[in-house]
Amino acid sequence: MNQKVILHLDMDAFFASCEQAHDKTLKNKPVVVARNNDRSIIVAASYDARKYGIKAGTPIFEAKQLAYGELIIKEGNRDLYEEYSERIFNLIKEQFTYKVEVLGIDECFIDATNIWEKYGNVQNLCLAIQAAVYQETGLTCSIGASFTRLFSKMGSDMKKPNGITIITKENFKTLIWNKSIKDVIGVGSSSLEKMELLNVKTVNDFVKLDEKIIADSFGLSGQKMYQKLHGIKNDEIAYWETSVKSISKEKTFDKKNMAIEDIEEILFNLAEKVVLRMQKNNILAKTVTLSIKFYNQEINFDKKEQKKRRTYSETFNEYTDSLEKLYSRVKVILDDIYDGESISLIGIGVTNLIEKDKLVKQQSFENIII
Repeated sequence: MNQKVILHLDMDAFFASCEQAHDKTLKNKPVVVARNNDRSIIVAASYDARKYGIKAGTPIFEAKQLAYGELIIKEGNRDLYEEYSERIFNLIKEQFTYKVEVLGIDECFIDATNIWEKYGNVQNLCLAIQAAVYQETGLTCSIGASFTRLFSKMGSDMKKPNGITIITKENFKTLIWNKSIKDVIGVGSSSLEKMELLNVKTVNDFVKLDEKIIADSFGLSGQKMYQKLHGIKNDEIAYWETSVKSISKEKTFDKKNMAIEDIEEILFNLAEKVVLRMQKNNILAKTVTLSIKFYNQEINFDKKEQKKRRTYSETFNEYTDSLEKLYSRVKVILDDIYDGESISLIGIGVTNLIEKDKLVKQQSFENIII
C-alpha cells in the first residue's frame, strides 16, 4: 500500500492579497482589511503591511501609527474573496485531483497520493500547484506536505509566504517535536493549563509523558493527540463528501442563431473535457445530463427576453467514462428536444459517480458472495 501524501494549501494573507490582486494600484502597499474605525481591529494584513509590524488583531489606531500615514484600509468584500476561493479550488480539482477537502475560504487538504509521481517528486508537485494558482489568480500560497493531516497543516505555516515544507517519517520528530506545544493545532486553552502543571512546554515534553498520565489528564482527546504527534491514524481526506458529486462543462453563446452542426460540435468538445477530467481523476459515471437554456420569445417582461434553463438526464446500466457513450446519449436527447429555438447556453454533466478502484473492489466482493 502506498504511503499517503497529504498536502495542506494555505493562501497567503488571503483577504488582503485578493484586494491587491483585484486592484493593481494596491500592489506593494500596506493594505489591511478592517472597518475604518479606530476602535476596530485588523482582520487581515498584506505582507507589505506586516513589514511595519501590523498583523491580524492589531487595533486600527495602532496600525495607522505604525504605517506612518501610508496604511490603506479596505472594508472587506466577501463576494470578491469567495470568487477567488472558488477559482482556486476548481483549478486544483480540474488540473490536479478532485481529492480536495475544503476547510475554509482560503485553505484545503489535497490527497496527492496517486498523483505526485507524475511530477517526479512531491516538491515539484507543490511548485506546479503554486505556479498554477499564481497564474490563475496572481495570488501566492504556502503548502505543507506530509503523510498526515496534522503535519501537513503545521507544515504550511512554517515557511510563509509562498513556501513549501515537506515533513516525512524521517524528519517529523525534528520539525514537529521541537516546536512549542502552543503551536500544535487542536491544543486548546484548557489543555494548555493542564500541560503547564505537568511542565509540558514543547511537543517533545508531551510525547515523553507516560501514556497513563496522558489518559488521566487529557482523556480521549489527549490520547488522540498523542497518536497524531506520532504520525498515527491521521491520514484520511474527506474529499468525496465535500467535493465531487458531479462534473460538468457549459458554454454560453454570443449569437442566437446557431446551426445545429455548430451546436453539436460545441457539445462534443464539452463532452471531451468532461471525460478528460473523469479519466484524469479515475472516475466513472452512471448518469449523464444535458443542460440547455433557450431564449423564449413568446414571453416578454419589460421587453426583455426570458431565458429558461432545462435539464435532461439519462442513466446507463453500467458505469462508464466512454466519450462515445456519453456524447451519443446527449446527442439523442438534443435531437429529441431541439426544434430550432435560439440557444443561449448548452452543457453536459455527469453524476452518480464512483472511483474505478472502489468499483473494482465492489465487483470483486460481489463475485465472492456469488
